Amino acid sequence: MQHNTVRRALIGLTAALALTIAGCGSDSADPDDGSGDTPVVDVAAVPESVTWTPYQGVSVPYSSVDGPTSNTGSAAPTGYSHTPQGAVLAAIQAQTRLALAPDSSWPRVTSTLVAPGEGRDAYATARAGASITTAADPATTAEFAGFRVRDYTDDTAVVDLATTMPGGQLTSVPATVLWRSDDWKLLLPDPEAGTDGSDIAAPAATDPAELPSLDGFTAFSAS
Repeated sequence: MQHNTVRRALIGLTAALALTIAGCGSDSADPDDGSGDTPVVDVAAVPESVTWTPYQGVSVPYSSVDGPTSNTGSAAPTGYSHTPQGAVLAAIQAQTRLALAPDSSWPRVTSTLVAPGEGRDAYATARAGASITTAADPATTAEFAGFRVRDYTDDTAVVDLATTMPGGQLTSVPATVLWRSDDWKLLLPDPEAGTDGSDIAAPAATDPAELPSLDGFTAFSAS
């Protein structure tokens, strides 16, 4: 299989494996009941103190406040804030690295950034049959353009990641991250689960959805 074909297949695979978890929260924190104990969670705020750095041809964000703050020079950086902003950064980093990690580092990326389960196992099986040895051409890759946190709780965040395709079309792909072992981990579904309504998770759409604009999204890009 040619290199570009492999990369496109893997990008499609990570998009297909992103989840939408029903009933796991709302677009914002529950309203204060008057007790003064309910913290306000701003799901639309951009991560603070962000710089963008290329990874395998795609610019990804780093925040000194919201992460990643550990192993930042490695193939699988960790350490995200327990906030919607940390969840967004974790989703972007994990999705990008799953799609573009070279043969030498994808096992570490998968084991470190992805929550254990059948979905992770299925991805590893598919990735083992492919090969990536060089970075992508930035002229042929999508760029992150914004995000929308659709659902957020202390242990689950569902994020729509908006990207600008090389031709200028805006698209959106969902990603779900779970708070596990004091960090956000990307959740990949069991491809065989969620088909009869009995599971809490169901596979998201396999293709990015076209967006007419970034209305409803928070703009967030390297440019």
